[in-house]
Amino acid sequence: MRDHSHHSLKNHSPPQAAKTAHVRELRLYLIAFTLSLFAGAIEIAVRYLLSNSVSLFGDAAHGIADGSTYGLLALVLIVSKHYSDMELPWTKAAVFVSFLLLFFGDYLVFSEAIERFFDPQEVLGWWTCLTAGISLVLNGIVVLMMYKIPKHEHNIRHDSMLFHALSDAWVSAGVIASAAIIAITNWYAADWIMAFIIAFYLLFLLCVLAIRIVRGDWKIGHDHDHSEHEHSHEDHH
Repeated sequence: MRDHSHHSLKNHSPPQAAKTAHVRELRLYLIAFTLSLFAGAIEIAVRYLLSNSVSLFGDAAHGIADGSTYGLLALVLIVSKHYSDMELPWTKAAVFVSFLLLFFGDYLVFSEAIERFFDPQEVLGWWTCLTAGISLVLNGIVVLMMYKIPKHEHNIRHDSMLFHALSDAWVSAGVIASAAIIAITNWYAADWIMAFIIAFYLLFLLCVLAIRIVRGDWKIGHDHDHSEHEHSHEDHH
């Protein structure tokens, strides 16, 4: 009787572990979605109302594209909860849409940077620096939350999201640096130079994402579930 209850408990642990991982992952995506879009909205507003910084626009475009991706990943998890067989095709669709959003954002940044190159304009450095600093803090919160996810729960969604979150943080740090230079020296060219750097960096991210799509590494489950199921199966035998 005791052995039977022991096996029964172990047989029910993988679904519970999977449910916990699912909820944790969904909460992470929803928070990241909210923070990324909030940061992007602030940067867009400050860029057009105050700072006139094209590099700040580049940071916003990157953040909004990634934030939209987080929202799509959350949608994938919600759908897969009710239709588990749809998780893989929806994950593939979300990654592909992420590629398109990043491509469109990169196009806009390149266009703005080229326009500013031929038509230099004044940029308010300290406003740009402050706004990019807010974005950096919000992105830092997302990165810290991601590092708290247990390693055995990592999958292609988590790896892609961490890659995007870290890149968001680096871009914000670059904008802060260029804005500080402008604020101190009034060298406005630093703004469009940083915008070009961001644009080429986004192009690099597009290439990396394209390689992942072509390679087809679609690991979407949780290692924890698989390993616990194997242990349970071994114990049963």
